[in-house]
Amino acid sequence: MRHNAKITNLTTGSKIPPLLVAFCFVVNSQSVFAAVKGEFQAPAIDKFILHGESDGDGDGDGVNETHIRRYLNKAGDSVFSMASGEKLWAWSLNTSGSDDTDLTKDYVIRDSNCDGIFDEKYRLDEEFHVPECINKN
Repeated sequence: MRHNAKITNLTTGSKIPPLLVAFCFVVNSQSVFAAVKGEFQAPAIDKFILHGESDGDGDGDGVNETHIRRYLNKAGDSVFSMASGEKLWAWSLNTSGSDDTDLTKDYVIRDSNCDGIFDEKYRLDEEFHVPECINKN
């Protein structure tokens, strides 16, 4: 049996071929959650001043296991560090005046397996969580 089903565009009423719909879904879904893999250096914070500290829930379980430190510099750039217990597992840099899309100026880096190497890089608008290797006990 052969399927020639098409999806209807609810705005125009026109038929959209299923292959086009599948292609658009794949292209869009790959760009949404794709962390860049590599080895990344923590941002230099020598010209930053500690601005505040707080605890937060980094994995949605209701436990504030993540200690967050926020640093600011004179230009208005901000850096965040995220640690659980004694384990530093993420850094974030947000450059003042940028549009948050340049991964050299605006990013989160994460140590995904607690080996001390920041091996994942995310855009600021991407979701990331506490690594599974963090022991919350």
